[in-house]
Amino acid sequence: MIKKFIFLLFTVFFLIQSLFSQIVEVQLIHWNDFHSANLPFVPTINNPEKVEVGGSAVLAGYIDSLRKVYEDPIVLNAGDDFQGSPVSSITKGLSQILIMNKIMPDVMTIGNHEFDYGRDELRSAVSQAKFPIVSSNIFDEEKGQLFVKPYEILHKGDVDIAVIGTIYETLKSSVIPSNVEGLKILSQVESVRKYVNEIREKVDLIVVLSHSGLYEDSTMATQLEEVDIIVGGHSHSWVNEPRKVNGILILQAGARGERLGLLKIKMDKEQNAIESYTYDFIRTDVTKVKPNAVVAALVDSLEINIRKEMDQQIGTLEKDWVRNSHDESNIGNWICDATKEKFQVDIALQNSGGIRKNLSAGPITVRDIWEISPFDNSIQIVELSGRQLLDMINYRLENPRDLLQIAGLKIYYDGKTGILQKATVDDKPVEDDKTYTIATNNYIMSHSERFFGIDPKKLTVRETSYLGRDVLLEAVKKQQIISGDTENRLIDISRN
Repeated sequence: MIKKFIFLLFTVFFLIQSLFSQIVEVQLIHWNDFHSANLPFVPTINNPEKVEVGGSAVLAGYIDSLRKVYEDPIVLNAGDDFQGSPVSSITKGLSQILIMNKIMPDVMTIGNHEFDYGRDELRSAVSQAKFPIVSSNIFDEEKGQLFVKPYEILHKGDVDIAVIGTIYETLKSSVIPSNVEGLKILSQVESVRKYVNEIREKVDLIVVLSHSGLYEDSTMATQLEEVDIIVGGHSHSWVNEPRKVNGILILQAGARGERLGLLKIKMDKEQNAIESYTYDFIRTDVTKVKPNAVVAALVDSLEINIRKEMDQQIGTLEKDWVRNSHDESNIGNWICDATKEKFQVDIALQNSGGIRKNLSAGPITVRDIWEISPFDNSIQIVELSGRQLLDMINYRLENPRDLLQIAGLKIYYDGKTGILQKATVDDKPVEDDKTYTIATNNYIMSHSERFFGIDPKKLTVRETSYLGRDVLLEAVKKQQIISGDTENRLIDISRN
């Protein structure tokens, strides 16, 4: 009898609780690392069907269709919308702000490539935005305040959502220093915690909009409380299903608008907790949606004055150019060869991360080279002694982040131990007391300690005033037909 009574009490309790609980549905659409891919394209990786995807108008079309299906979803952009196309470089990122003014995300955060045209250019572009741009840990020391506001509170139906922006703390190590002069990057975790404490009583859901990378977001999640979702960018990660860390859902949607993420959650407002969720990783196939006509017209107006020049064929590629951030690549070989020949130096170097696009065999256009090398980085020439060169190679083997593509130099090393066995320049052993000339870009030289492990004060550097992109355009026009072969320049003897 007592057991039946207890069972009845529990049944009544749960029935009463269910009557008073408020289950609401919220949808969140997100993308990241668009890199001004305003025109549709055919991805060269994971796309055997050669499906054409993306472009601003198609991306906007998918968002439009989702906004029709779901009433007032949250729409978030996790940064790096700038850089990657000619029109972004020419307008210093303003093109992307103008396009997003038509798409109207609810909130965007700042990525590292938003700083590619400099702090002042970014401030000017941000001033034109008709949507909120947030970041909680970029502090302007000259003005004594955050660069943009730290968060935005959204009101979606019966739910109030806080979106707190953040960027990785080592930002300054991945941009040209002068572009972030006067800015200080504060602790991510401390900044997020500060604003969580400020707004947690005012909202039902807390989202961190992060441009830090999947690993960093996962690490940050272990140190956070009362955050429900991290929408991320920077690492271009394909997160087919939300990663759950410390109870926090972590999302990221690849890059260049090839995918959109759609998170659908059921939330218990009484408990301020996500009860359940589903996730769709949507491919932006151009054939399956009606492009947004307003965005299409704007993109066309931005392209109209440059289209003829950019789409001009200047050469032919016989074999696909494919990037590789862990080993030498045929496109890396070719870029370094072109640079070495142009400046008649002993060695040329190119950071793998600075090569922004693969290219299928066939015609090479001016636009292709702009998209492969979108940065306005100039070429600089540095002199190193043979001893410094060997020290640099050893440092690179110990610190392989952002592998350097090379020309003129061959490196024989043990991949299992990371020990250098031999290095040659023009097939001759490096001599300690000999001086070698190296051509590379000013991004690498501005971070010489990171890339070379050498104090910049110990380096003699000469500016050429040539943009790396212009060197490549000149080389394609001169060569006309490019084989796309890869040479053996990074030789791992442990593989033999």
